[in-house]
Amino acid sequence: MRTLLLTLALLLLPLLPARAQSSLPGLTEGVEYRTLADGQPYQPLPPGMVEVAEVFAYTCPHCAHFAPMLKAWEKQLPPHARLVLVPWVSDRNDPWARIYFAARKAGALDLLHPRLFAAIHDTGELPRTASGPQILAFASTVRGVNTTALKAAWQDEAAQLDALRAAFEFERRTEVEGTPTLIVAGRYQILGNSYQNLLDNARKVVAALAPAQPAPAKPTPTKPASAPLRASPRRVPPPVTDRSSLP
Repeated sequence: MRTLLLTLALLLLPLLPARAQSSLPGLTEGVEYRTLADGQPYQPLPPGMVEVAEVFAYTCPHCAHFAPMLKAWEKQLPPHARLVLVPWVSDRNDPWARIYFAARKAGALDLLHPRLFAAIHDTGELPRTASGPQILAFASTVRGVNTTALKAAWQDEAAQLDALRAAFEFERRTEVEGTPTLIVAGRYQILGNSYQNLLDNARKVVAALAPAQPAPAKPTPTKPASAPLRASPRRVPPPVTDRSSLP
């Protein structure tokens, strides 16, 4: 039996390079990315736009370190790409995912997103095991946050469940196993051995998915301009001096 399995393995070896070949021009699957069979984008985008989704967790120290690098990288994205953030969802009561969605709905995400990372990993204002009320109370003290809008968004159970479900389903179908994870166009999970390598590979995949540029129109040949018509010189008869010769 062992001999039979070894023989089958040897027969399959020639097929492996073909499976490892990239379906993206200039890239190799298994090096810069891996393809997700059932992948779909997190959010619908206009035709031609490419989504770059980061799945993160506020309690993840790697995500805290990666966040400012990703923000700087976002500014270099080409016009056909857009970055979206997706909080890791453990269950319907995940308080860290809930504060993200509440902040997004209340228009406070730009203020709260870096402060939540800092509160956990830098200042110790929040423990990783903080409860929902603890997190909401802290977020309400951040200057510039509309506390009324934030609490209303936190308590909007229907909207929260819709957002939690969408994030959970995205993470399930894109086979996210840890954070941070980058998913491009819902179909390509980015690989890398460092934060910078992840960003570099994501940039390559985004470039490979750029919409085709229309071929430049060929200039219409123009006919050479015709030479302007020149009037024939007027022939002036010689003056008549002998009028007797006239009829």
